[in-house]
Amino acid sequence: MIKKISILMIAVMLLSVLSGCKKEENKYSESVESNLFEGVDYIDHALTYDGKELTYDDSMWYVNNLKDVPLADPHVYVEDGKYYIVGTTDRDNTVIDCYTTEDFVTYQRHMAIYDPDTFDGWEHDTDPQVFAPELYCFDGVYYMYYSAHDKDGIRRNSVVVADTPLGPYRPLQNDKVDGLTSPIFLDQNTRYGGLDVTIFVDDDGQMYMYYSVISNENQHIVGVKLNSPYEADWSTYTSLVVPGALNSTNSILKPLSWEMFREGKPIAEAPYIIKSNGKYYLTYSVNGCWDKFYNVCYAVSDSPLGNYTKPYQSGGTWTNLLLGYPGTNIGNATVSSQWTGFNSGTAHHCFFKIGGQIMIGYHAHQNRAGNNGRYEERYFAFDYLHFDENGVPFCNGPTYSIQPLPEELSGYYNIAPSAQVKSENVTNAGAINDNYIVDCYNLPGQEEKEVSLGTGYSFIELKFDRAYEIGGIAIYNSAYYEKLLSEIVYIDFGNGNVVQYAQFAHDSYVNDAKEFIFPTSAFTIEFLNTFEADHVVICVKSDAAVALNEIVVLGK
Repeated sequence: MIKKISILMIAVMLLSVLSGCKKEENKYSESVESNLFEGVDYIDHALTYDGKELTYDDSMWYVNNLKDVPLADPHVYVEDGKYYIVGTTDRDNTVIDCYTTEDFVTYQRHMAIYDPDTFDGWEHDTDPQVFAPELYCFDGVYYMYYSAHDKDGIRRNSVVVADTPLGPYRPLQNDKVDGLTSPIFLDQNTRYGGLDVTIFVDDDGQMYMYYSVISNENQHIVGVKLNSPYEADWSTYTSLVVPGALNSTNSILKPLSWEMFREGKPIAEAPYIIKSNGKYYLTYSVNGCWDKFYNVCYAVSDSPLGNYTKPYQSGGTWTNLLLGYPGTNIGNATVSSQWTGFNSGTAHHCFFKIGGQIMIGYHAHQNRAGNNGRYEERYFAFDYLHFDENGVPFCNGPTYSIQPLPEELSGYYNIAPSAQVKSENVTNAGAINDNYIVDCYNLPGQEEKEVSLGTGYSFIELKFDRAYEIGGIAIYNSAYYEKLLSEIVYIDFGNGNVVQYAQFAHDSYVNDAKEFIFPTSAFTIEFLNTFEADHVVICVKSDAAVALNEIVVLGK
């Protein structure tokens, strides 16, 4: 729905806002009075809801609708502006499919880019069960790492090669290895096999391979140096992460109980490495892929092969969570019942870049309510990865709602983080543009990371370093139901470029029966005709204390 500010609407707004501002003796009242005279064409996404979904410009925004890419265990390879998404092919996981996209709006499916049945190789003759492929390019050759059942039904790790990203892939055979008759990475350290291979290349060019090992006691993460893309130095084989344990040097004591919600054999799988500020972050998934508590956690080390230690505070929970559903395995716990219908099974991830922005790709259950103990349809989703002042990664997500696309795709980027912040009747205003959005409201210390607004009128101003062309704005709501903000009085970019009475998409993002806000949801506005602005002022009026998380301003 397109809104055009009329003279009558302006008059009503002036009477309402200015009377309140004068009572508050607010210094922003004069600028409001002088600038509210033109209006601007815009779409308030909350007003486009048709009872099923919101309408938005998909060249500027995205939604994880869990409809487009039916792949589990996704890995994204990027080349020449095209994104290749491979993963476990749930439609027929005896082969590997790939989806390609250039905009994350339209996707093309390429079926069976690797089919073991084409070759009379080491994989199981009738049921190879191919899992978790990852795609890389080294020296012009495309390598796809994967796990599959051998003829004894044991999962083994190997790699196939091709001349193009879309294959067709073939077993790797040369004077050093024969990937047709035997899996290339036949782990001599365990008879139980492995799965979920990932590759990391350090700054000095040294390659490492990480994967999950199945033992009698658990699934745990190991690492090994590679002498080439297909040769492991097994003398460097090291156990790195054990589920529940603080680190691998003390795997008996297991204080991280949330990594072991699954009854029976605990699971740590799907490793992925990212390096930040000279430290190595080993990220991995815990609990079963069928479980709604299938989450991404992390451990940190000063070297690629450890010792890796998980952040932990005594008595805390989910202290090493990176992405997921921070609940409990107690069936009637509040967070479990509230989050039902938001997201489920958000894990087995990868990191990839869209332009200069690092994203986290993962799969989620299409049935957002989840059904513990039963496999669900799994679909690709993605969200933003950021780093704090110490280089520690954090994710804003998993998301359910409208989010801004990265600059590479939309042409706009978030200009708010470098803005100067001024405010009135606001506490912790500096958190309004730090990239951090509270999405795990039940974790300790999160409430203090939000921006609190007092009763009456509150104002937040972002002053940019120059004038930018403005395309849209997202103002993220509180993660706490009791601090929900339903309306913003105005969003003023100056020179008459004003949005008034912006609405929160309550029907889409709030469950009143469970007193719950879906995390990482925002007021979102897109402008039909861009304009230039060097600042924005947000005015809120509330009868009770409310909170906000973040303001994202899309400029260029």
